[in-house]
Amino acid sequence: MSDLPDQLPSDPAELRAFAAALLERCARLERLLKLAKDAQFGRSSEKLDADQLQLVLEDIDQAVAALEAAEDRANPKTRETRAAERRANRGKLPEHLPRIVETLMPTATCCPSCKGDLVEIGSDESQRLDVVPVQYRVIVTRRPKLACRACHGVVLQHAAPERLIKGGLP
Repeated sequence: MSDLPDQLPSDPAELRAFAAALLERCARLERLLKLAKDAQFGRSSEKLDADQLQLVLEDIDQAVAALEAAEDRANPKTRETRAAERRANRGKLPEHLPRIVETLMPTATCCPSCKGDLVEIGSDESQRLDVVPVQYRVIVTRRPKLACRACHGVVLQHAAPERLIKGGLP
C-alpha cells in the first residue's frame, strides 16, 4: 500500500500540507496500534475487556478502510487491482479443510411411469463452509440425477437443502 500519489505537489506550501497530513495520519495509527498492543500485552489490571478491544480493532479497520478509499480516489489503478484481488478467490474453499460429503438421493429410485430402475446420469455439487467451534470444515452436498433407461425424459433429483442465508453462499 503506497501512501504517495503518482505526482507529489511541486509547490512547497502544498508539499508541507501533504507532509503534515501524512504525519497526522501516521500518529493516529500509532496511537491505535499502541492501544491494541497495551490491550494485548499490558498488565492484566490495565487490560481492556473484549468489548473495548473490539472497539479499538474496529477503529483500526475504519482507519485502514479510509486510507484505502482515499488511495482509490487518488489512483483508479489501485482500485481496480484491489477489486480484482477481492474477486480472485470467490467461491473456492481451501483444500486443506476436511470435507464431509453428503449424498442426497431422491426418495423413490424407480421410474414413476414404468417402475423400472433409474440410473445416475450426473449430479449437482455445491460446497459451503461450516463452522464447528474451533474447527472449520467444508460440507459437500452431492445430489445425483437419476434417469430411466426405458422412459424418455424421466429425470429425478433430490431438492437442494435450504441455505443458511437465502441467496447466500456462506
